[in-house]
Amino acid sequence: MATFDILEKGLWVDFDQHGRYWNSRWNTLHEVTAGVMLPRTVSITDSTLREGEEAPFVVFNVAQKLKIARMLEEIGVHEIDCGFATINRHHFEFLQALGKEGLRIKKSAIVRIDLPNYESGIERVVRAGADIILCGLYATPIKGYSLGDYLKRITRSMRHCKNLNVFAAFWGTCTRWEKSFVERVYKTAIDAGADRIKIAGGGVLTVPAFKYLAKMLKAIAGAKELGIHAHNHYGLATAYALAGVEAGAENVETSVNGLGDGAGLAPFEEVVMALTVFYGFELGIKIEKIMKLSRLIQRLSGVKVQPYKPLVGKGVFVETPDTHIEAILRKRLQGKPSRSYIKPEAIGQKQTILFGPAALGGPAIELKAKEMGIQLTKARVHEVLRSLRKRLTKQPSISEHEVEKIIQKIGKTKS
Repeated sequence: MATFDILEKGLWVDFDQHGRYWNSRWNTLHEVTAGVMLPRTVSITDSTLREGEEAPFVVFNVAQKLKIARMLEEIGVHEIDCGFATINRHHFEFLQALGKEGLRIKKSAIVRIDLPNYESGIERVVRAGADIILCGLYATPIKGYSLGDYLKRITRSMRHCKNLNVFAAFWGTCTRWEKSFVERVYKTAIDAGADRIKIAGGGVLTVPAFKYLAKMLKAIAGAKELGIHAHNHYGLATAYALAGVEAGAENVETSVNGLGDGAGLAPFEEVVMALTVFYGFELGIKIEKIMKLSRLIQRLSGVKVQPYKPLVGKGVFVETPDTHIEAILRKRLQGKPSRSYIKPEAIGQKQTILFGPAALGGPAIELKAKEMGIQLTKARVHEVLRSLRKRLTKQPSISEHEVEKIIQKIGKTKS
């Protein structure tokens, strides 16, 4: 009778060509992908320096912003959100300073077309070096205005951008606007020459509702781009970004570590890795530098991420359950890497084993001793476990190095 290999059935995945991560084949089933309309490419607009600075107590000076911008270019980010440069002096000064850096990363500036003198504002930020003008219509009442008057502002702003030969984008806080109004204003922007229309907000929808909205707007955009700017009010920002891309969106706006006002924005590291792993997009992002970028933002913003923050949290690749430790040690003994969903080194992280109460139920101690070249009897294994449990009454966990010393000591003790 042939031996049944449970690993063959328990690892229904496909590894990338470099062995950095794997994708579950559940994600590629026809029944799952049948309604997906992926774009050919996806670009990333990073808003850490605008949206991220809207987080409480976070202020970057120009020198810090330039340092972050250089890192964003180094890692391969396509565009950078320079903020409300027509009405915010600090945003304008950063846009000017960034223009003098000679970086290839595209510079985007937001123009509020619900405010007076927006056309001259567009001209000013274009002269300062903006490559993309994102015209935003906010729910600002203007006395005596009809719907037609608001639509005229959209039309004029788009045409003004095209006359200045600059990439024209439009957004509104559409996730709380009335449906027919959304259709009307976005169609007006496309008819007036918009190169991209963008969803703003998004933290208040279910994922199916967000995907429906994205499909609707992509149908309006046609050959022009659809962009996603999704907030994380209910922890769904990454899901919104992916739902938008599945509906055809070609651009996603993110913030490193999810930094932003309120609950933050779609996190750069989560969106980039999900698009890379699950959908196979070649984004041009150097994923091995993700942790370096995360640490830079944590240091300069003063905002530390929670230990279990996906991908970049300091505890994410610290393994404590006995089944996980057992799998890691078995692979080490075979001279093979552990089959985690991603190699921590692929994004600049490191795997660590930490022995706590949850690590003392299986064969982890025997495997650890075997890796060290020490054969423990059952009695010696129990002796090691007793020693570890005694320590755990005084400390919450024990490092792998400490466990090695205990095994070494007990393993050498004469019977």
